[in-house]
Amino acid sequence: MASTDANIVLFNGIPKWDVRYTVVVSGGSDNRYSWLRNTNDTTVGPESHLGQLLSPLWPLPITVRQKINGELQISVPGVADPLLVADASDLKEIKAFCMYAWKNKSRWFYNCTEEEDIFLDDAL
Repeated sequence: MASTDANIVLFNGIPKWDVRYTVVVSGGSDNRYSWLRNTNDTTVGPESHLGQLLSPLWPLPITVRQKINGELQISVPGVADPLLVADASDLKEIKAFCMYAWKNKSRWFYNCTEEEDIFLDDAL
């Protein structure tokens, strides 16, 4: 929940990483600008100027999906599916990601692999 700039940063490794993608939803001066940038901070794929997505009161579900062919899709279910699309074939595996809102603390998630999910399912 935030009124400005929902940020998601995807990494292929922590503490060392070679590939990073940054997703910004509802950024910019009027909160109507969403984009996806690669390791070099170059905007990849088309931008979106869909506004009124974020609210300080209501959470916004944001879906990050990477297809086998490397296509990265950012969606807001029921609003924009997809919101952003880009080729991220150099991001072979997401091992960590960070979420934060502009001028707020960030939250990190590590060891993001499908293998762990498979092991958890086998244990049940």
